[in-house]
Amino acid sequence: MTNPDRGDIPEAWPCLGSATLDLPADVVARFAPGGSVIERLGAERTRLTLGAWSWAGVAGILATFDATLTEVEPAELINACHATAARLDGV
Repeated sequence: MTNPDRGDIPEAWPCLGSATLDLPADVVARFAPGGSVIERLGAERTRLTLGAWSWAGVAGILATFDATLTEVEPAELINACHATAARLDGV
């Protein structure tokens, strides 16, 4: 799937996941790493697909947006988000 907001296709990473962010697509596109795909879902919602070397890496990138995440896929990414949150809970 290509996207006119970035013109990129997802890179071939070992871990590829996606989530819906409560942010406008232009904001997500400005800060998403190269090789990401941004899908505009409305004025304030965006689907971001991206990859990294680990599920924790994908979760970390998503966390940098400091936005509510929904529709997170796949299950490995959901688990990584929960594990990352648990590790940060003790900070």
